[in-house]
Amino acid sequence: MTTTISTTSKNHFTKIQKYLYNKRVFSTPSLNNGVYSITIFDLSTTQTNELIQKMTRHFHLISNSQSEPMALAA
Repeated sequence: MTTTISTTSKNHFTKIQKYLYNKRVFSTPSLNNGVYSITIFDLSTTQTNELIQKMTRHFHLISNSQSEPMALAA
């Protein structure tokens, strides 16, 4: 299975690329029309989901307010 992560931020691209390298995940970087992409190879669906969840937590891409429903105003 292949998975592609895309961003327009060179900073995010570099951080994700280093993260994947440190986790020893085989990936290929590319740049097309100002969009940085990293394609991840040779992971099962379960492994890919776990990697994305860990990476999301590692880079703080989900805040607590996004993960919890908002209470109604009284």
